[in-house]
Amino acid sequence: MRMLSGRMHWLTVGLALLVSAQGFATKVHGQYGTPDGVVPAGGLSYAMEGPPPAGCDSGCSGCSSCGLGGGLGLGGGLGMGCGMGCGGAACGNPACGCGSGGLLGGLGGLGGGCGFCGGRGCMACGGGSCCLLPGRLMQLLGPLGPYSEGGCGGQRWFDIYAGTIGFKRTSNFGGVSSIVQNNVTGAFDRTTLISTDGIAGTPALSTTSLDLDKMRYGLELIANLQTGPGANLEARYFGLNNWEVSNSVNTIGTGNPTLYSLFSLYGTAPPNGFDDTDRSFIHSISYNSEIHNGEVNYRRRFATPFCWANGSWLMGVRYFDLDERFGFAATGSQNNTFTFNQLRYFNYDTFTRNQLTGFQIGGDYWINLVPGISLGVENKAGIFGNHAEVESIASANSIPGAREHLQDGKTAYLAELVASVVYRLNYSWSVKASYNLLYVDNVALAPENFNARDFNNALGSGAFTGARFPFIETDGEVTYQGWSIGGEWLY
Repeated sequence: MRMLSGRMHWLTVGLALLVSAQGFATKVHGQYGTPDGVVPAGGLSYAMEGPPPAGCDSGCSGCSSCGLGGGLGLGGGLGMGCGMGCGGAACGNPACGCGSGGLLGGLGGLGGGCGFCGGRGCMACGGGSCCLLPGRLMQLLGPLGPYSEGGCGGQRWFDIYAGTIGFKRTSNFGGVSSIVQNNVTGAFDRTTLISTDGIAGTPALSTTSLDLDKMRYGLELIANLQTGPGANLEARYFGLNNWEVSNSVNTIGTGNPTLYSLFSLYGTAPPNGFDDTDRSFIHSISYNSEIHNGEVNYRRRFATPFCWANGSWLMGVRYFDLDERFGFAATGSQNNTFTFNQLRYFNYDTFTRNQLTGFQIGGDYWINLVPGISLGVENKAGIFGNHAEVESIASANSIPGAREHLQDGKTAYLAELVASVVYRLNYSWSVKASYNLLYVDNVALAPENFNARDFNNALGSGAFTGARFPFIETDGEVTYQGWSIGGEWLY
């Protein structure tokens, strides 16, 4: 009985001390339980009275902003308050996890980022510290948000790309070569005027009548083969963009063949022009141009000090082909009346081909806005050898046929700029849209190689004579710009 009495004495003393120690007593605000098992919106509190185990530092706006006291592991977590995570920074910093809510926020405070992705970006943290834009953007996108499991720290990579690419030709071609020669320099004048209505009369047709500033669409294909860590071979093709434009004038309505061409200096040399090219009812010009591009590059990727950015440099070989045709056609009548059984006709076409082969260098740089959305810019430039060819073919009722072929080699230059945005749909598929700018210098353009000089020397000979002054002009330049869109596939 004495032993039992002693135990009861110490038990009574312990209970008294426990009740009197208010700073360590567990005090639940509100009910211990809820009807029918419903949990209040604020949750059940198990916070302890008195100073918190890890108080907020001077950068905090208060324990409420940290989430301390919001529950064990919820809203900062027990012992994972701002004092441990922020280090003096204001609450809500996504890198520390303070104020981010829940157990994940507390773990993020310990690791410097999201507990799942370590700051690389994922659905749990809404972006993480590795994203250029805040994770709130992902929440705003909602169901339209991209596939984000790759995170913001993912390197740029795809296996195959296929899409369409559209270009406008924004640079005008130069004038054609006329028959007027400078007595001092020996150079022949260039003109854009092709024909007049009347002898040296009103301008009727010119090369400026052809509008090349129209979007023409082609095909673009890219394939990658990984050769090592961060290294790959890249093969690319784009082309099939074809410009076809034409324009014509006629005097059929007047009943008089009054069109004169630059071949006779608009009816003045010789007087009243040639039978085939002048005193015509119809004059027309046409222009065709087509491009093809193929390249193989070695690309080496690199990381940057910023986890949301990465890039690469490349070097490789490139082939660019530019084919063009410029044509002139005249239709008249032998008795100067518009009857098709007595036609006087003339067709003259100039074909040019540029085959550029050379070495290029370049690179790209990509930034990850949020997981699944990236912006990038890429540029390439190189020095190329241009094998240029010019072929002129004439046929008329007074000429059995004439053909002239010239070729030359010259150094050419090519530069390309591409700005892109990539939106990831799922693990394997992404959509890429780009702005493309392409510049090519020192090429032979068909209109600039159109030779109208001393054409009468070819009459009846079947080939142009030396008095024609054959030439090949490779000083042309051309600029293309446009848009492309397609799909990227990742194995």
